[in-house]
Amino acid sequence: MDKEAKRSLITLSHNEGKLASVMSKILSINRWIVYHTIKRYKETGSTQDRFRKGRPRSVRTPAIRKLVRERVRKNPVRSIQVMAKDFNISTRSIGRIVKED
Repeated sequence: MDKEAKRSLITLSHNEGKLASVMSKILSINRWIVYHTIKRYKETGSTQDRFRKGRPRSVRTPAIRKLVRERVRKNPVRSIQVMAKDFNISTRSIGRIVKED
């Protein structure tokens, strides 16, 4: 069950009057998450994720990660420096994508 489904079940159960401790046992999640979800629902009227502040990622986007993965899959011995020049991205960023993703 994904987190959106759990959130909607929490709000439905809350509207029916069930206790947070009961909901946490039924869904096998932490009680704090239940309280936090109910609080967010009361404040915003929604259970969706809030907008995140901060600088957005500009290089490690899903599209770039997919392209790098395909290049590595096609030619595993391809140089990171060559790929960095091809994508016009720093070698360090390409290295992180290859290592972590």
